[in-house]
Amino acid sequence: MNGVVRRLALTIVGVAISTVMVFVLLRVLPGDIATSRLGVSATPAALEQLRSEYGFSRPLVVQYFDWILDALRGDLGRSLVSGDDIGGEIASRLRVTIPLIIFSSTIAVFTAVVIGRRAALRRKQATGLVAVSLAQVGLAIPTFVIGIVLILVFAVQLRVLPAGGFPTAGWSAPIDAGRSLVLPVITLALAQMAILVRFARSHALDFVASDAFRTARAAGRTPDAALATASRLVLSPVLSVTALQLSTLLTGAVVVESVFALPGLGSMLVRDIANRDVTKVQSTLLVLVVGIFLIRLVVEFVNDRLDPRRLT
Repeated sequence: MNGVVRRLALTIVGVAISTVMVFVLLRVLPGDIATSRLGVSATPAALEQLRSEYGFSRPLVVQYFDWILDALRGDLGRSLVSGDDIGGEIASRLRVTIPLIIFSSTIAVFTAVVIGRRAALRRKQATGLVAVSLAQVGLAIPTFVIGIVLILVFAVQLRVLPAGGFPTAGWSAPIDAGRSLVLPVITLALAQMAILVRFARSHALDFVASDAFRTARAAGRTPDAALATASRLVLSPVLSVTALQLSTLLTGAVVVESVFALPGLGSMLVRDIANRDVTKVQSTLLVLVVGIFLIRLVVEFVNDRLDPRRLT
């Protein structure tokens, strides 16, 4: 119970510190909504008047607590540019981004565990060396290049999948929505696998060198069967790395959404930053920060189940 309370406390503190950093950084960056709306030729008086109308002339501490208290009540504010409800727009965008991240991460994690185990057992054979080499190559290839190659092969040459976009009906047309996410999911999964395979192979090699593996082999088990007993121990560090990579994964999602023209959270965030829509950007980042910390918290509890040694 103490461990649960400690992790929850750390999560709350981490979210609080992150919100302060997001709020401050957005205020110190050059440019603001007033300059964006009125232009660089606007008079200081006009700029100050518009900032006052948006509430940016108030003390920063007051602005911060107003924002956080409203967010705790479920009110993320309204866009400074369009006037639309921010919470509603974030929810609609998450319908694309969440499936993209969940499907790609699931594929990447379990495929990396399988490949990593195989590469560990065949570390001195050609197949093992090929797996490690492909992982190294994957680290060097940018995500957008992977996406473009998949578009050229499956959308342009074979014409079996759409090159981009998302149906206007959304998930009300599940087949079209699923087809539109196939290539983006594969792109993001391949980008993650390049890193995860190395971690899975490394931990599988540790078990192969252990007494438990040699005992299982002496009992007559095949190498695959002997290593299968350590699947949880291999999966646990891979999940940990995936949780730590969440911020990088979101960056990859931004690139993938741009390449495949998906109406997701990442593409919206890039547009709002360009428009200097501070209120919308900080609320979007708040949702992302909370999501990242909650996922890491869940992964910690899952890893406790997968690897009981963490509890000792």
